[in-house]
Amino acid sequence: MKRSTLSLLACPTCHGQLIFSGTDDDPLRAGRLACPACDRHFPIVDRIPHFIAPEQLTGFNRRFSRMYDLTSWGYRAFSKIAFAFIGMDEETGRREITDRLDPRGGRVLEVSIGPGVNLPYLMNRPDVGEVFGLDISLGQLKNCQRYVAKKGWGVDLFLGNGERLPFQNESFDGVIHVGGINFFNDKKSAIEEMIRVAKPGARILIGDETEKGAKAYEKVIPGFMKSFGGDRATVVAPIDLVPASMLETRVFDAWKGWFYCIEFRRP
Repeated sequence: MKRSTLSLLACPTCHGQLIFSGTDDDPLRAGRLACPACDRHFPIVDRIPHFIAPEQLTGFNRRFSRMYDLTSWGYRAFSKIAFAFIGMDEETGRREITDRLDPRGGRVLEVSIGPGVNLPYLMNRPDVGEVFGLDISLGQLKNCQRYVAKKGWGVDLFLGNGERLPFQNESFDGVIHVGGINFFNDKKSAIEEMIRVAKPGARILIGDETEKGAKAYEKVIPGFMKSFGGDRATVVAPIDLVPASMLETRVFDAWKGWFYCIEFRRP
């Protein structure tokens, strides 16, 4: 984590400014962040601030955090296989969504960054400045951390819940989420949080599987069906949860109908 990132961070509960204290010669490798306003503390472990304790998660968030931890080792390979199955190359598919970002040289936040499969289509773009990533799965984040280190990319990563983002208001010039929101505990809060941390004029992209894609996952992802206890709701793009005050709001099919993408700008 870069020292300059500290000014962007906020308590995920009260949005108060955090105070950092380090513990070794490389102070951003380990330490803690404290919120004086509500007396909460968040450890930094191997340069990843932990804004959640996975064992304290509940509902779908707990189930899917565990599932992604268990499957994180093979997620990158699974992604390539999935694109081959639907009959398109991965770069074309991912650019279908990522190219819709319009950060104008500013910061981009990816919520549910996973192992970093979208990063090749964000990094080194002339219109993208710094990139930040958050995920609810520590297994996914560790894989992402190894990947960005190998590539030499300066991407700060955070363990956190998309329904309570640990960032100051109006911090990012673009926000993207690809995969996961269908099964968040609170989709409405997640969308509101993405809006809160976006700057005025920022474009926000929210994509996930359509019902067609969810049915395919039931067949190929271990534990996917069990996560719902046999009672999975039909997937519908949550565009009704996007406030009417947002601009340029639309939803479109991506990845040959296997995904949807909601797109809008913050006024």
